[in-house]
Amino acid sequence: MQVQDESYIKWKLFLEGNDEAYSWLYTSHIQLLYQYGLQITSDTEVVKDCIQDVFVRIYKNKEKLSIPQNVKIYLMISLKNSIYNVFNKERLEEDYVFNFHSIEEQHIAENDFINEEEHREQINEIKRILHVLTPRQREIIYYRFIEEMEYDEICQIMDINYQSAYNLLQRSLQKVRGTFGTSECIAWISILATLFRETQK
Repeated sequence: MQVQDESYIKWKLFLEGNDEAYSWLYTSHIQLLYQYGLQITSDTEVVKDCIQDVFVRIYKNKEKLSIPQNVKIYLMISLKNSIYNVFNKERLEEDYVFNFHSIEEQHIAENDFINEEEHREQINEIKRILHVLTPRQREIIYYRFIEEMEYDEICQIMDINYQSAYNLLQRSLQKVRGTFGTSECIAWISILATLFRETQK
């Protein structure tokens, strides 16, 4: 059974009063939400507090809730909104938002001096390319290539329609290709996805 299918079932059980299902929802999504929150702000305590806030509000309001079509997307949207409420969207650092800093921090911590130079070169290349993109463009690349979301999921979490999502992604990739070339664009996406997934192991 896929996690999403199981999440749907657990959410239904939670709404029926099953606290074990609630605990399952928390433990099954906590790491995903933490990594996602760190794409929006570097303040780890704010991310942790906002995750707790999301689940507390869910529990308190369970009698008013329905079953989300996609539990993962629902939780990510809830966390994103919670973080924005803390900072106000305008106060978030544009250079930080969806700039994949957790890749650099995790690799430094895990690899120490083993292959450090190679990883540093890869990270510097990623940062060089990310620099030409806007926060919104980096965000959609994160959803499409890191989280491997479908367009309908991206539309939900970014609150845009299908055509807008498609156009935004194409413009983002065109900007990278136009600046660095097609082959480097493909290699960059591959390295970015690989490094990010290694941080989630």
